[in-house]
Amino acid sequence: MSTPILWTSTFSSGSIAHQVAMVSGVPFEARFVSIRAGDTRRPDYLAMNPKGEVPALQLPDGTVVTEIPAILSWFAEAAPDSGLLPRDATGRAKGLEWLAWCHWTMGRSFSAAFNPRILVGEDQAAQQAVRAHATGRAAQALAFADAAVAKARGTLLGTAQPMAPDIFLAGLFAFGGFLKLDVAAFTHLAALQARVAAMPGVAAAQAAEQARG
Repeated sequence: MSTPILWTSTFSSGSIAHQVAMVSGVPFEARFVSIRAGDTRRPDYLAMNPKGEVPALQLPDGTVVTEIPAILSWFAEAAPDSGLLPRDATGRAKGLEWLAWCHWTMGRSFSAAFNPRILVGEDQAAQQAVRAHATGRAAQALAFADAAVAKARGTLLGTAQPMAPDIFLAGLFAFGGFLKLDVAAFTHLAALQARVAAMPGVAAAQAAEQARG
């Protein structure tokens, strides 16, 4: 293996890592697996990533990096001129703070709203309760992020161009649409999402996933 391999799945949280990888300009190979078909639970995949999840970044030396903030940070470090994270210590810490917030929010609220069964099993009433509560928390999180983007004048860190945390947040905003949340009031997030979608790397990643279906 001469280049990193990004294991991901289309239209999933792995799409965020795919987009950031493309923006970085770092050479890599994207390998798509199907969560629905159970590809991430197959022995060969589990041998590479015992967590059985996507995304996973397999480096040429055999190291495997998982969890979205870590993967996004790796691409930012590998391509310091990409502008994915600030270079100064304080700005970088704030960027990592927002990556952590997005990741925690996705797991705590969005994932539970999409698939409450992972928390409560097959109990239908419990699933409905978890989904309703998690959906409400997702809406609250988007409202919080919308205010933060407004305060920073367009991006989470107040930068001229969207960075890795902004790409992650744009993904969460898209997930809000899939949950059928009323996002009409989140005008600052909508504007940020449009700017992120216009980034050539992001557009290329989205086109590749669309082509795969």
